[in-house]
Amino acid sequence: MAVTNNPRQSDQKPVPQRRDVPGCIKYILLVFLLILLAAEIGSGEIRFSNLAEMSGLTWLVVLIKLILIAGLIALIFVQRNLKCQLTDPTGCTEETPDPVEGILYVTVKGTAAGTAFGSYQLEVSKGSITYPGIVEYPGGGSSGTAPVTSGDLGRINTTSLSDGAYTITLTVYPSGWGSSSPCTITFDLLKVIVYINRVGGAPAVVLPAGNNNPFDPTAELAISNTPRAIGGTVESIKGAAYIYQCAMREIKKYEIRYARVTVPGGEPAQPPRGAAIPGTWPVANQVTMLEYTSPDMYQPWTRVGPMATDLINTWNTFTIGSSTYYKLSPGTWNSYAAGSGRFSLLLTAEDTTAITFHDIQHIWLDNQIILGQIVKLQRWDSNTSAWVDIPACTDLLLSFGKIRVVGLAWDPLIDNAFPVAAPNDNFDHYDLYFWKQFSPDVDYVVSGDGSRVPAMPPLTTPTPASADELGQWDLTLLDALNMASTVHADNRLARKEECTYTLELFVTDNTLVNDGGTTHYQYFPVPVKVINDL
Repeated sequence: MAVTNNPRQSDQKPVPQRRDVPGCIKYILLVFLLILLAAEIGSGEIRFSNLAEMSGLTWLVVLIKLILIAGLIALIFVQRNLKCQLTDPTGCTEETPDPVEGILYVTVKGTAAGTAFGSYQLEVSKGSITYPGIVEYPGGGSSGTAPVTSGDLGRINTTSLSDGAYTITLTVYPSGWGSSSPCTITFDLLKVIVYINRVGGAPAVVLPAGNNNPFDPTAELAISNTPRAIGGTVESIKGAAYIYQCAMREIKKYEIRYARVTVPGGEPAQPPRGAAIPGTWPVANQVTMLEYTSPDMYQPWTRVGPMATDLINTWNTFTIGSSTYYKLSPGTWNSYAAGSGRFSLLLTAEDTTAITFHDIQHIWLDNQIILGQIVKLQRWDSNTSAWVDIPACTDLLLSFGKIRVVGLAWDPLIDNAFPVAAPNDNFDHYDLYFWKQFSPDVDYVVSGDGSRVPAMPPLTTPTPASADELGQWDLTLLDALNMASTVHADNRLARKEECTYTLELFVTDNTLVNDGGTTHYQYFPVPVKVINDL
């Protein structure tokens, strides 16, 4: 297979440093005034040997010139007394994620001080383009108000910046009159964006506020600030594995692995930058792995990020004309193999210098089978004052009044070792409803009941022997002459009429199965013959 070569990015040209134009002007003016004063003395216009003969106007001119010379010397002194130095960032600089603010940043270090110090400002530019509003100063505000000596001057929010060469200009201002003192430094930004922000249709948010911060390792999968479990075939894990590009540093490979959490609070910590994948994340639990093994694989469309995109990928190719190119083909994760429980996902990206970057995401996997079953029907026996079973295949008479529907509407906890709370307690609701044969309408016996039948505990899966009441069906409401009935007319019976009905149970949890396309659910229909014997 022939794959065309991909030209690599050339080295960035150095950005010229900015000259201190105001400082140069002060020196020029000072020299000019000194030359002018010397010329006047040399021509005899100003004679210090006979000061008494000088006119008042000449004295005023000399005084003004001396004041100007003294002022320029003072301004130059003040400026030279301001200390302006940038020491970092320089060279190939990685950006760092902030797990609190959810941004990427680069720290600026150096000195902004002096006896006449007033304040300082930082400016970021790339070529002729400047980027306002992306600098955060110590203590907040729009400038640095305290002197800094060999320390942190601020940090640059690089989240929206692309990789490449940037210039930082530090300008130190005096507290009173005088000129500012500028200095510059250049660096190459290495974009390092490694995160998971969505799994199986549920975004990762920081609760309880619900803010989208993928860099916070405490983020949970939630919908409308409610934690949710996922399961089935996970069609997408969204995020980025993006490392591009300076000093020939760029993405080499990335992978996702999962680990089971066996006890509450036992979630593993996110490994630090540069650490190898811990043994608690075995390679047998690998969800996906993509490796860039050839220069031809580096294409603009094979970059995974920086915006959130599918992380489950494999290599494929496509052809245009006679040229063949690599592309990414999205895949899926069969989470059934992992089972059910509390899990953590670890995304690890490695660059071409073998430095690793990690991001962790904790999830709940629910691949449990939901249980929905109508076990039997019962009617009230006035002689024994008790509910008695109605034998199977028995016609239901409206004269029975209310009948009791007994069954199971039950969903196990995801993991019995964890508290009975959402999303471990993942049961949603059940409905019990009916319709007359060929009727277009459905009427409900029970709608949206959020309690399990039977109720917990015990935590073990119930059997038909432990079935309990799902609801009571008032058959008298099917009488066409019952004026108080709210049952649809299509589902009623005239006197002496009989017909087949379907009594159906629907049970569901709230797990996002197959990327939220559905949930775990169970339908259980029972056909019954109903006779209006009233």
